[in-house]
Amino acid sequence: MIRFLVPVLLLFTFSCSRQNQSASRIAPVFDPQVRNAVNMGDGDLEVQALRKRLLENPTDTMLRRRLAAKFKASGYPDLELEHLRIAFELAPADLSLGLDLANALNEQRLSTQANQVLAAALKDSKPTAAQWSSVAILTDSIASLSEGEALHRKALSLDTNNFNFSNNLAYNLIRQNRSSEAEQILRELLRAKPTHELARNNLAKLYATQLNQPEEALLHWKAISGPAAAHNNLAAAYIELGKWAEAKIELEKALALRFQFPEALQNLQIIAARTGGTVDLNLDRDKKPSSLSKLARALRHVFVSDDDGTSKSNHHRSRS
Repeated sequence: MIRFLVPVLLLFTFSCSRQNQSASRIAPVFDPQVRNAVNMGDGDLEVQALRKRLLENPTDTMLRRRLAAKFKASGYPDLELEHLRIAFELAPADLSLGLDLANALNEQRLSTQANQVLAAALKDSKPTAAQWSSVAILTDSIASLSEGEALHRKALSLDTNNFNFSNNLAYNLIRQNRSSEAEQILRELLRAKPTHELARNNLAKLYATQLNQPEEALLHWKAISGPAAAHNNLAAAYIELGKWAEAKIELEKALALRFQFPEALQNLQIIAARTGGTVDLNLDRDKKPSSLSKLARALRHVFVSDDDGTSKSNHHRSRS
């Protein structure tokens, strides 16, 4: 047995928050970031060209959408929002544009405004199946899962053979803790399309977290990315549930199979942080001394520096 004392630099809590704002219309969002961004794009020839064309034709919604995309990519979400807002005011019947604006508002945690835009965009429109699916995904986030479920089913009714729509409906049901219904949908989907990795991953996580069938979860994750990653993914699922001992056992298995495994080492550090900073690993599964010494060196490199014993790793995320 090998014991590692892990210095704890940072504890993480995982939460989801939303900012609700009531407004009779979509108000522009200004803050110091916007005021300080007046020169943004001065060195970008494409932005300069788009701005020049927009000055000549300020009602061109496609130009505003292209500028919005550039500002988003450059890290200026407020400028992105402003251009999308103006474009939607110019073309309120453009459902695709309304969805872009609603998603941008939701990304900024302005769910009330996003809901208002979505309602306005859907008024008098005839969405395609794909658009209903997009509306359903957004509704899951800004309204309620039950409302989103109805829209997922509507999208699927318009395109019954769309595997992505089936997967989205199943994921909605998983979030509602309706595990049996979600399992049935995902199993039927995978019988028809065994290579659908998102559905297989969702089914694996469902088995790991809600249905308490870890062996089934491992089978599906192994089919996607192999045994070491499967055990790490199961450990990540246990970490989300606060099952530290079970997670450690899965990480032992993952590291015995692949001793240089960054994701597993990051998950191990999360467990150490949550359980007092000490982790005991039982690596008797690997009987080769050379492999054990390599693993010990790998863990020391991640968690303990050569000179002062402080942590070298700034990555505490679990990836599944």
